[in-house]
Amino acid sequence: MRLRKSWEFKSVKKKGVKHMGSNFWLQIAFDNEDKQIPKLGIITSRRFGNAVNRNKSKRLIREIFRKNIKSFPMGSKSVFIPKPKMLLKSFKSIEREILAAVSNTISK
Repeated sequence: MRLRKSWEFKSVKKKGVKHMGSNFWLQIAFDNEDKQIPKLGIITSRRFGNAVNRNKSKRLIREIFRKNIKSFPMGSKSVFIPKPKMLLKSFKSIEREILAAVSNTISK
């Protein structure tokens, strides 16, 4: 599932726990009563680069989310803001960093 509406992104920004990684920023909002599957939102602005790079970063994050959806708590809403240097890293290193960030954010 994906976050699509601006109010969904704003609620995550307001209620979420923040984590700054070297390749991305992450905010996760937890809803203990909501037992739906985790939701994902990705924000890439024009500052990131051209459309090819923006879309590549989004596809990369979506694939990591899809492969590791069980690592995200049920009912959570996550917003990723990738940094341009993320595209220079390998898939495995980005995946490790995202999973570590999620587990650190959950434990806060």
